[in-house]
Amino acid sequence: MDTLALTLSAVFVALLFAIPLGVYAGLSDRFHRITTPLLDFMQTMPTFVYLAPLTLFFLIGGASATIATVIYAAPPAIRITAHAIRSVPRTTVEAADSLGATRRQALLKVLLPMSRRTVVMGVNQTIMAALAMVTIAALIDAPGLGKTVVQALQSLDVGTAFNAGLSIVVMAIVLDRVTTAAGAREERARRSTGRLLAWRRPLLGAGAAVTAVLIFLSHTYVWAAEFPGEGGLGSSIASAADTATTWVQDSLSGVTNAIRDVITNGLLNPFQSLLTDSPWWLVGAVLIALGIVLGGLRAGVTMAVCVGLLVATGVWSDSMTTLASTVVATVLVMLLGIVFGVWMGRSALVDRMLRPSLDAAQVMPPFVYLVPFLALFGATRFTAIVAAVVYAAPVTMKIIADGVRDVPATTVEAATSAGCNTWQIITKVQLPMARGALTLATNQGLIYVLSMVVVGGLVGAGALGYDVVAGFSQGQLFGKGLAAGLAIVLLGVMFDRITQAAARRTSA
Repeated sequence: MDTLALTLSAVFVALLFAIPLGVYAGLSDRFHRITTPLLDFMQTMPTFVYLAPLTLFFLIGGASATIATVIYAAPPAIRITAHAIRSVPRTTVEAADSLGATRRQALLKVLLPMSRRTVVMGVNQTIMAALAMVTIAALIDAPGLGKTVVQALQSLDVGTAFNAGLSIVVMAIVLDRVTTAAGAREERARRSTGRLLAWRRPLLGAGAAVTAVLIFLSHTYVWAAEFPGEGGLGSSIASAADTATTWVQDSLSGVTNAIRDVITNGLLNPFQSLLTDSPWWLVGAVLIALGIVLGGLRAGVTMAVCVGLLVATGVWSDSMTTLASTVVATVLVMLLGIVFGVWMGRSALVDRMLRPSLDAAQVMPPFVYLVPFLALFGATRFTAIVAAVVYAAPVTMKIIADGVRDVPATTVEAATSAGCNTWQIITKVQLPMARGALTLATNQGLIYVLSMVVVGGLVGAGALGYDVVAGFSQGQLFGKGLAAGLAIVLLGVMFDRITQAAARRTSA
């Protein structure tokens, strides 16, 4: 209930200004051009990067958590509302103008009613973003399930973490389905006639009256306010999770340890040593040159500024360790994304089978992904990398699938008639023509991975993630936690600017 209260409070405040701003962005081209880069920036930042600056002004606690959640949850509502307003057919608006409707009447009677379902989808995304942020905000002492997950992960209590994580999943599914169904029901009510609309208001009035009576009873009589008990299901789930964890560690430790050692010793450690043992100026020069090659001069300037600030933060070594983990995880994400994305893009049946699972995976808060892999691989940085791969893979698969599907069928048919086999069509036609989607998938994969790798500081990932967690939990390390938070922001900006510039150059 703490999590639900904090989520709904933040969503209510966010929607108070997000929907009006979205409407204005939909009506004004100039305001839309101004807000789009700002929204891009806000949505590419890892979730808990918002926490560090707010704790300077509002201290650690529920107030900072609520404000951070409001700021993080508002961009989806603004962007989707603006898109909804702009998607209303111009002929409909022109018809209203020709009938003498004022600007306000056109907005209230035409634009908003016709875009209502899409706006409800924006509310849905805002709720999902708020729920994800509320769980992360446990790092700054926000109440609710997130705190239980954080404490359980820090003590390696898989059963308790699984139980709380399952509760977060259930709450996310409930909120997602309720808001999605509200949009669909609104559409059905608008198209229906008579009986449904006639009964709707009396039913709502009766429900409000019953709710008022129940609230009165709960504030008047002790028996109506008492909680019925703790129940045994939670302890049973936690016990079962602990038993399963013990069995997995005893039975599969050879396999899981082998996988962990191969990737850690064969890929992660050499790359991390290359970044941390090389002179900082050499690594910085390579990053700047990479920015210029991939994104042009402006991206190179951005990289130079970010490298300079990373050096100034004093956490260069930890930043390079996080960079190595992020790059390795992103490579694995893109391999999965290309394999399954191409499969989905070429087969409508596979797309219909996998997409619901991918949609469900995207609404899960990132903390939830740590629990099963903590049971499999223990508290190591590899656990954070695997969780990041699973967390980021769905979005890359969907983007690549859409890019492959958008390749003109006539081009594929021409390649087939020229004698190309399936492998040649994929590698010589579909993937080259979907370069823009691949670049965008890399951008989103990097941002998702960076967010998750840092959260992995709770399960032994170390580096910047550990610095932030330690800074929020120990007052004497708060300064280092802020420096690590700034370093995460800088890494996010570097990744985002390079990949976005590369995407623009590719599409051009």
